[in-house]
Amino acid sequence: MVEIDGGHLEGGGQILRTAVALSVITSEPMRICNIRKGRDRPGLRPQHLHGIAAAGQMCNAQYGGLKMNSTEVTFNPAKIRGGTYTIDTRTAGSVTLILQALVPIAISADSPVELILRGGTAVPFSPTIDYFRYVLCSMLRMYGVSMEVEVRKHGFYPKGGGEVFVRATPSVLEPVKSMDRGEANRKRVWAVASGHLKSARVAERMLKAFTGSEHDAELRCSYVGASSPGCFITACTEYDSGVIGVSSLGRRGKPAEAVGAEVANSLRRATESAASVDEWMVDQLIPFMALATYRTGEPSEIRIPALTKHAQTNIWVAEKFLGIAFKIEKDLLTCVRS
Repeated sequence: MVEIDGGHLEGGGQILRTAVALSVITSEPMRICNIRKGRDRPGLRPQHLHGIAAAGQMCNAQYGGLKMNSTEVTFNPAKIRGGTYTIDTRTAGSVTLILQALVPIAISADSPVELILRGGTAVPFSPTIDYFRYVLCSMLRMYGVSMEVEVRKHGFYPKGGGEVFVRATPSVLEPVKSMDRGEANRKRVWAVASGHLKSARVAERMLKAFTGSEHDAELRCSYVGASSPGCFITACTEYDSGVIGVSSLGRRGKPAEAVGAEVANSLRRATESAASVDEWMVDQLIPFMALATYRTGEPSEIRIPALTKHAQTNIWVAEKFLGIAFKIEKDLLTCVRS
């Protein structure tokens, strides 16, 4: 049984998500303690609870300690099964954070997996659904991941109520060699606001603020049905061998112009380095880099802007389960068989 200290390094839910995914994929039972020790409210929250339950359902796992606020869980997986699974947080719990645990499992199944996730699609402290489908999924395609994402309804804090459909097919992960991102091909921007904010032209104002300092971008603006008012903007620059993206959420008291300008400035700063990805992408890619190297024996290499504590945490978890090791030299992150 693999023993995981959930309070290590970053000490958040990411340890739990990555550990559960790798436990399922390797068929290694695990026990994790001190869950989310580094957070103000330690233990399992709704999105963690439902994510683990869904992972367990996908592999007919046996587990203990799966209840709200629990700080210790045991998890004993069996064979991954394809099929359709519904995950409903009944809150504004982030669907993209749940997908961080379920996507690696889904592409490792014996047949296609369909996921119906209900919760928050753009909520604080998590990637927006547009970042997930337009930035992360673009990178995952370079690894050989085949996945479709459909947003059926958006969900904002506090009511949530969003719904996302994901279809993933069994995929053979390929090591990525992204030391040189190549030429910039295009820049894209998506501004999304709930219908509550249409009369205030919030989406258009976010875009106008973005284009005040950034030009030659493909712009999309939309108003969506949602149970709670909310807005966000996502932007990315696509290169030959990489994608750099950023997002920002609106909130009460923060002008739409400030949201758009924030994303423009963040994208400009993120593209100033020679990295192939943004700093938020690095920790999300680590499980896929590790699995590609674990399965093929070939190294994965990617040029990064920084190694955050989130990334270090995911590396620590991956090395617990897989016979791989990460090393960083200057800005080049490499995963090799150990």
